[in-house]
Amino acid sequence: MMEHTNLTRRVASGLTAALLATGALTGVAVAAAPPAQASAPAASDQAARFEVDFLTGMIDHHHMAVMMAEMCVEKAVHDELAATCESIVATQSAEIATMQQWLEDWYGISHEPDMTGMQSMHRFHDLDGEEFEVAFLRSMIRHHWGAIREAEKCLANAEHDELLTLCSDIRDAQLAEIAQMQDWLQEWYDLPGGRPVGTA
Repeated sequence: MMEHTNLTRRVASGLTAALLATGALTGVAVAAAPPAQASAPAASDQAARFEVDFLTGMIDHHHMAVMMAEMCVEKAVHDELAATCESIVATQSAEIATMQQWLEDWYGISHEPDMTGMQSMHRFHDLDGEEFEVAFLRSMIRHHWGAIREAEKCLANAEHDELLTLCSDIRDAQLAEIAQMQDWLQEWYDLPGGRPVGTA
């Protein structure tokens, strides 16, 4: 995921504010507090930095998927694909909003999706019919694999239960969508839909 130049500074500032709010920097004991409370940062600096990196990166990643899926809703030939793309738009837009709220609540950070990757979508604009569907399915499969890899890292490194649940949901939903898209590539276009190499 992309590194944000001022990320460390913002994380440190957000952590300091959150720790002051909980009394952790003033010597006030927080009795029997769970490691990651609903409106507090992760207990360890390492986990906190991971969560901020993950959330900002996944917001950007989801935003790209939403943009691609919105184009798919307009251009898809098969109704099943259009319906799946509508579902991607709805689900991942809601997840973006949730992750933005967590960044704000836990770390005092506001993050809008990074638009740098949008130029990679230009290749879809001139495609229609079979060409569009094949290019879209292959690209979304690659994109989903990238999200799954990051979700697996999240499950190993995040502390907030809500985030762990979301990461599990992302992994399971996108694995299921990959399997469906691979089937469509085979069924509709007699093309292999195996796991692609590389990131989205």
